[in-house]
Amino acid sequence: MNFYRHTQNWFSGELFEGKLILFSGVAIIIIALLTWKYGSTPNAKSLIIPLLFVGLLFSIGTGFMMLNYPKRMAASEQAYKESPRAFVLSEKKRIEDFQILYKYSVGFAAVSFVLTVIVFGFLENRVFQSICIALLFVAVSLIVIDHFSKERAKIYYIEIQKQLNRDNE
Repeated sequence: MNFYRHTQNWFSGELFEGKLILFSGVAIIIIALLTWKYGSTPNAKSLIIPLLFVGLLFSIGTGFMMLNYPKRMAASEQAYKESPRAFVLSEKKRIEDFQILYKYSVGFAAVSFVLTVIVFGFLENRVFQSICIALLFVAVSLIVIDHFSKERAKIYYIEIQKQLNRDNE
């Protein structure tokens, strides 16, 4: 198989993740709007802005990513056509460089979970509790996305190494 097919598989996976986040963002916005419309308790009212913020963050961020993806894919394909070896080496470096981000996102998720438990256990402030609920949405989303992304990165990195070994033969 042509190496670039593995790159296309990588892009397909990222688009899948983007669709998951976009769907989540839209769902969270709908939940926030329904809470605004039908929520009558103070706790429900305090959830509206944090949920809207997270929903908009997910939707807008992913929307821009998906709009820029065709350009990124075209540039990537052009770079591969111009110099396959240089492209493979740049992909290797890119994959190696973002591996550290997985540790940060797990750390962020862990801190978010602990913070939420502390806030719900020791504070009666509904605003902080609502912010922590929204923070949990972000943390869980990071864990889900990283679950897929880390696996794909590992598979892609193996293919990069195979390609570099073939080039060295």
